[in-house]
Amino acid sequence: MINAQDIMAMEMKHEARTYQKFPVVAAEASGSTIWDVNGRDYVDLSSGYGVAILGYNNQKIMNAIMKQFNTVSILHSSIYNETRANFLEKLSSITPRNTTTFYLGNSGTEAIEASLKAAIKYTGRKHMISMRNGYHGKTLGSLSLTHSDKYTRSFKDFIYNGVQFVDYGDANAIRELPNLDEIAAVFVEPVQGEGGIIFPGNEYLKELREITEEHGILLIVDEIQSGLGRTGKMWAYQWSRIEPDIITIGKGIGGGIPMGIAAGTEEIMNSLKLGEMSSTLGGNPLACAAGIEVLNQLNEELLSEVTRKGKYMISRLSQSLSESRIVREIRGIGMMQAISLKVKFIPVLMNMIRNGVIPLYSGISIIRMLPPYVISDSEIDLAVDRIILSVNEFENGTGVTQ
Repeated sequence: MINAQDIMAMEMKHEARTYQKFPVVAAEASGSTIWDVNGRDYVDLSSGYGVAILGYNNQKIMNAIMKQFNTVSILHSSIYNETRANFLEKLSSITPRNTTTFYLGNSGTEAIEASLKAAIKYTGRKHMISMRNGYHGKTLGSLSLTHSDKYTRSFKDFIYNGVQFVDYGDANAIRELPNLDEIAAVFVEPVQGEGGIIFPGNEYLKELREITEEHGILLIVDEIQSGLGRTGKMWAYQWSRIEPDIITIGKGIGGGIPMGIAAGTEEIMNSLKLGEMSSTLGGNPLACAAGIEVLNQLNEELLSEVTRKGKYMISRLSQSLSESRIVREIRGIGMMQAISLKVKFIPVLMNMIRNGVIPLYSGISIIRMLPPYVISDSEIDLAVDRIILSVNEFENGTGVTQ
């Protein structure tokens, strides 16, 4: 049997160095747990960067995929298919009123690309507004809407330059712009994920909706990380009781099969003409079969549990780390949470991994957590205990300290 070090060495030898690697070699996964090649268990608070919303090896999703695999597994969207039709019909029952026309791609960043093109075509305008600290993807179109200099600095001459960035959470920053009648769309995350789990409050999206409607601007809400129940509602924008013009969907929608969706009104989405946005694998039957089962499981009872478990986890973390010298804040909504630190996150994160918890991160000082919705209370307790141990090790000078 090949050992962990050899596996890591092979990946490092052959794979482009574009991914931050964690020192874990996964051999098996189920629910909220990953086991490495040595049988060590980890409570996974990353969900594969938000994809495994219903847990690893979800049996109903696996059954749906295998059933589809045995009928029609590969099919271009130029040919009609019952599974795709059923998925689209089911998806249209949970998206905002009138936003029942969909572009089907393979990733969230493709959904952003489609939305960007649709906004330009529909409005005839060339300028966009996006948010500081926001994240919308890394292809050149979506990258132009992403604020972080670490992602954009090497490609400044190639990304779309018609984007103005404003402060997130400050609607007046948009009101005060002099060229609002030239703006095609405002792109916004209801909760900034990559930005550190920042929730601007319910009034912010209401104000954006008012401004955009007044000036004929499309409001495009990026629900790739925050949607599909992550915050306790099907869509995070619902906390603000508004209706966007387009929402982008990704991560968990395909149950682990790559899928990204731009959902808009018929008029907006069909401003894109034949061939202006398509994908060889977009809308493939396997992804659609998995997507149907994902939507079947995202019921009110599960979303209620997301809210309850999220509050429980934040409460436990807040009580246990309230006296910590290095913890600045515990925050979050539903299964979208963050530990903001007064120190750089790397040693604390490495302690967490060494102690059997896999988190994510944001910026230089934030531990980000996107647990699967199916995580149990006992698994939350185990994860919190391991997080507390990891923080204490840093404070005591044991474990990884720098």
